[in-house]
Amino acid sequence: MAVWIDENGNLVRPAESASIERSPLRDMEVPPGLPERLDAMYRAVKAIPDDADAYRAAILDWVDNGGNSQFALTPDEVIERSQPHGDDEARAAACFQLGEHLRRTVGHDAAISWWREAHRLHPKNLTYKRQAWTLVTTAQGATENDLMQGPNEVYESNLLDDVLDAGGFGAFLVRPQL
Repeated sequence: MAVWIDENGNLVRPAESASIERSPLRDMEVPPGLPERLDAMYRAVKAIPDDADAYRAAILDWVDNGGNSQFALTPDEVIERSQPHGDDEARAAACFQLGEHLRRTVGHDAAISWWREAHRLHPKNLTYKRQAWTLVTTAQGATENDLMQGPNEVYESNLLDDVLDAGGFGAFLVRPQL
């Protein structure tokens, strides 16, 4: 996610998914013979919408033209394009933060019920889910996180199933309107 803030501290683009480089994963061939879930994950990652070239061009236009850039929005346009956050989203944020505090101060198990509630209140927030899934599916002492975040006994959902049920990773992105 990224926002654009001008020299005066004004927000000129709301939070949106942002990348300025094409992911090398997009061009990687899916190896034949993979286990079914890994094959599905590769294909889901390759299908993530790619706005990198257009986003990079928009940033460069803003650098060159400042507030006169066609991509710099007025305050009203920023508000209009911002994602609305109702009571459930606000409660989910509080639950997630409380869970994170408990994880750090008491231990992982203390966070679980709060993170489950965050997932229930804001099911489209993949960040909340990935934090919880990663801590459950990454082996103790591992040097890298489990990126598959597969089925587990603690949470009702998992990365691949949620992504596929939603129609792909794109369902969780706030794509830039350029």
